[in-house]
Amino acid sequence: MKLMILDGNSVINRAYFGVRPLTTRDGLYTNAIYGFLNILEKMEREEQPEAICVAFDVHAPTFRHLQYDGWLRPPGTPCRRSWSCRCR
Repeated sequence: MKLMILDGNSVINRAYFGVRPLTTRDGLYTNAIYGFLNILEKMEREEQPEAICVAFDVHAPTFRHLQYDGWLRPPGTPCRRSWSCRCR
């Protein structure tokens, strides 16, 4: 069995910064969602796994927060939590 395991937060971050800003009429940023789905589709097409597992970080402080007090999203970056909820 070929299993593909992805770090969902890493893919969402890559998608957000790799796709031009896209928003809905209500102002919801969708470029991360759009890019995430494109990356997922491309990897699925190329690797042809029998199953896919996408793991996301929990909504709690991680080791990054504990090691560096300034661990925050870049200024002006929308909250990624809404993206990961929609990508799940």
